[in-house]
Amino acid sequence: MIVGVNLVGIEAGRGGGAEYYLRNVLAKMRTVQPDTRFVLFTSAGNHDSFEGWDRECVDSGGLFTGIEGRVERAAKQRGADVLFVSLESAPAKSSIPVVLFALDLYAWESEADESVRKRAAKIKAVKRVCENAAAIVAPSEFVQRKYLELFGIPLNKVVVAPLGVSEVFAMPQPCIVQQPYLLVVGATRVYRNLKRLREVFDIFKDDFPHGLIVVGQPAEAEPVDWGPRVMRIEYCPASHLAGLYQHCDAFIQPSLYEGSGVTVLEAMRAGAPVAASRTGGIEEVAGDTPIYFNPESTASIIASVRWAIEEQPEQRQARVRYGKQAASEYTWERCAWKTLSAFKRS
Repeated sequence: MIVGVNLVGIEAGRGGGAEYYLRNVLAKMRTVQPDTRFVLFTSAGNHDSFEGWDRECVDSGGLFTGIEGRVERAAKQRGADVLFVSLESAPAKSSIPVVLFALDLYAWESEADESVRKRAAKIKAVKRVCENAAAIVAPSEFVQRKYLELFGIPLNKVVVAPLGVSEVFAMPQPCIVQQPYLLVVGATRVYRNLKRLREVFDIFKDDFPHGLIVVGQPAEAEPVDWGPRVMRIEYCPASHLAGLYQHCDAFIQPSLYEGSGVTVLEAMRAGAPVAASRTGGIEEVAGDTPIYFNPESTASIIASVRWAIEEQPEQRQARVRYGKQAASEYTWERCAWKTLSAFKRS
């Protein structure tokens, strides 16, 4: 089987989101199924970063108009049996079977500033794309149910392939920042609930000596000034991120919406105490390990973070031990096999 992969628009070196997912799952699929060939369709900005792959640059000018058609034509010329593409850049129709992926469906959730007509048109267009796809890959049952809720896509058309956690997070790493600190990881999107997190930390820092480390790419909710005792890190290598998880007093996941829960799994694998919102795919993958809170309640978040920090040593050790074991079951090999099963539906 030849699988064409549309990577146009995937920013190289950002270290998160779709790039993180694709680099890991593609590498593992190539390892576990060497008979499957992959042809990557790139743009000028990311072409060189995928050296070592069979790849073809289909966009050199940075203009994405008509790019879906160009990718499809290039895939057809390469003899691709299936085209693996993100939901955002999928063609409405294709002469090649298409398998879709999306880490979450937040972009298609209801927005207050969007007219009813505009939203209905957007949902209708995406529904058509999903209906024409051979299969859809989702990172959690939460996202699988969202396909049904938003677009009416049957559950059996969606293959659930939870993201993996690299073994680097389980290997001892040095601490690269001053302790003690609390840790937050993820791009600064609106649904990350960072405004409330800052309110929490403003209250929390009066009683505790901790700093706050925020790791992730800046997005629409990035504040101009984070305030005192906050260190902002846009990107760091996986080994450094593992060290940040391993040496924090608590990892906080305050999101109002979460598709995969992968940062919670990384924190658990690294042995960090986790305080997390009970939302989206988090509880599905993390089980009972985190100390959960209501993400819309400042008091609830503060109480959970205090609990994580002040928990008795034996209870803390048991929670960490259980979390490491639970997170170890989420591997990129497992994700790769699930994704490969979606390709076979074409």
